[in-house]
Amino acid sequence: MNNSIQPYHPIHSGDLPYDVYQQRQLSELNGEKILERSREVRRADKFVFNGNTWVPVPYEGYAVVAMLDENKGNRTLSENLSGLQKKLVDLFPVKNALFPLPASSFHQTIANTLSTSRFQESVYDVGLEEEFPYIIEEAFNGIFSITDKTTLFMRMTGLSLFETAIGILGIFECEDDYLRVLRFRAGFYANEMLSKLDVKMTRPFIGHITLAYIEQDLHTGQKDQLAEAVMTINRELDPDLYFNFSRCSLRCYRHLAEFRYLDHFPTHSL
Repeated sequence: MNNSIQPYHPIHSGDLPYDVYQQRQLSELNGEKILERSREVRRADKFVFNGNTWVPVPYEGYAVVAMLDENKGNRTLSENLSGLQKKLVDLFPVKNALFPLPASSFHQTIANTLSTSRFQESVYDVGLEEEFPYIIEEAFNGIFSITDKTTLFMRMTGLSLFETAIGILGIFECEDDYLRVLRFRAGFYANEMLSKLDVKMTRPFIGHITLAYIEQDLHTGQKDQLAEAVMTINRELDPDLYFNFSRCSLRCYRHLAEFRYLDHFPTHSL
């Protein structure tokens, strides 16, 4: 784990200012916005129900993530999120339309790296798969690391619809917690070797934990029912759900229900 004392990197222009981020997250919980998002949903094609069980579709890559079970103090949150998944499936009448992710996969993505064809072309095809974790470690070594391991707190505010998934959104009541994440991202994406491998920021940081993937094509009436199920859950959501995290790590995945940590993978204190 890196404990360097290098200066903070300036915030990357691709990430949102704190006030804009907070407003964006809360606005996504508006009923009209949820209904609007429901019109845009489509099948994810990440998991297939074969009549008896769910089978993952291969989707390979690496990401830097903060896992719920890797950071202390998140057992209650994990149990609550599993309860929300069950409630969502119970409220939405279309059978086997939603694939609830296992609790062991619950995470917040801190920085994406490479996946699918980009991973194949930039890493696997050029023989860098074994070296890639060490390239990530070098990038970590160039980023300021908090030495006292103070915990960041992200308050989970409500379910939101993404294009192919359903997740619970998070806001930061302490601005510095948010900025610590952004400074990490700025330093990470500034790494020269990663830039040569085409690792780049493709979207701003959005605090969320993915709970389920949408795995059927839905007609308009079903999309309305999905929106109503999400809004029902949000109306009854515990206002004191917090994700506590202070460290992130490199994880590899062969599909999106399992994020594996190997002994030589680097970690970092945010």
